[in-house]
Amino acid sequence: MRDSYSDYKVPFNIPPHVGTEETYIKEAIDAHKICGDGEFTERCNAWFEERTGVERCLITTSCTHATELAALLADIKEGDEVIMPSYTFVSTANAFVLRGAKAVLRTSARTR
Repeated sequence: MRDSYSDYKVPFNIPPHVGTEETYIKEAIDAHKICGDGEFTERCNAWFEERTGVERCLITTSCTHATELAALLADIKEGDEVIMPSYTFVSTANAFVLRGAKAVLRTSARTR
């Protein structure tokens, strides 16, 4: 028998630890490059490029930034319609609405 409710908890957000993290964090802080434009970002980009075979990889600091970059690359402009899930973060729509597009919210759930 379990002793408490805490015995049922799933351990989310526990980062893996391989032993070099503290050294790398200190290097990034000492280089004043903790916002995604330093050596570790370049190393990560190179890792993805090598393993996927793409010509150039750009790591973003968040899904919001990735969505904004996608809107720019897709040349979204005023008058365009962008279909997106109705259950999402507001930043999903913002990436397109800020460029003048119309957000069209849809659900994939079946209705009766």
